[in-house]
Amino acid sequence: MLVVLVEEPSMKAALEILFPKIGVHSFIIIAHEGVTDLERSLPRKLRGWRDPNARFLIIRDNDNGDCIARKDKLLSIVKNAGKTDRVLVRIVCQELEAWFIGDIEALRDSGVLTAKKTPASLTKDPDTIPHPAELLAKLKDGYQKIAGAREIATHMNPGDNRSDSFNQTMNAAIELSTY
Repeated sequence: MLVVLVEEPSMKAALEILFPKIGVHSFIIIAHEGVTDLERSLPRKLRGWRDPNARFLIIRDNDNGDCIARKDKLLSIVKNAGKTDRVLVRIVCQELEAWFIGDIEALRDSGVLTAKKTPASLTKDPDTIPHPAELLAKLKDGYQKIAGAREIATHMNPGDNRSDSFNQTMNAAIELSTY
C-alpha cells in the first residue's frame, strides 16, 4: 500500500486523478492544512501506521525556499520515526501549479489558457516560476486551487510534462507502489 502525505487538499485532488494515469491504483492520500500541520503530524503517522508493508511518499511545496533544506528537514523527521527504508520525500518546485504549467495542453483543454498564443511566461521551465499559482489566477478569473487541480489534472498527460519535480514525484510513486 502506498500512503501519500501531502501538505494541502489541492495536491490530493490532483494526485487522485494522476496516479491511475501512471498505473498507481492502490494508494491512500492524506492531505494536511499546510506545511506546519504536515510536519507536526508526520512522526505520529509514520510510527503509528499499522500496515507493516506500507510505503510512504511525502510531498511538499518548495515555496521559493531552499529545496535541499526542506527535504533534509523532512528526512530528519522520517529518520527519527524509524522509517527511512520505506519513505521517499519529494519537493515540488515551486508549487503544485508548476506541474500544471508543465502541461500546456492540459491548461488549454481545462479552459485555464484560452488565448491561441501561449504567453512567454508559460514557456519557461515550470519549476523555476516563482509563484505559479498567481500566474494561473491571472490567466483565469476566479481560479480555485482545488477545483482547478481537479480540472487540470483530468486533462494532463503525465508522459509529456515539462516539470522535473512532477516527473520525479510520479517516478517515486511508481517505485514505491511496485514493492
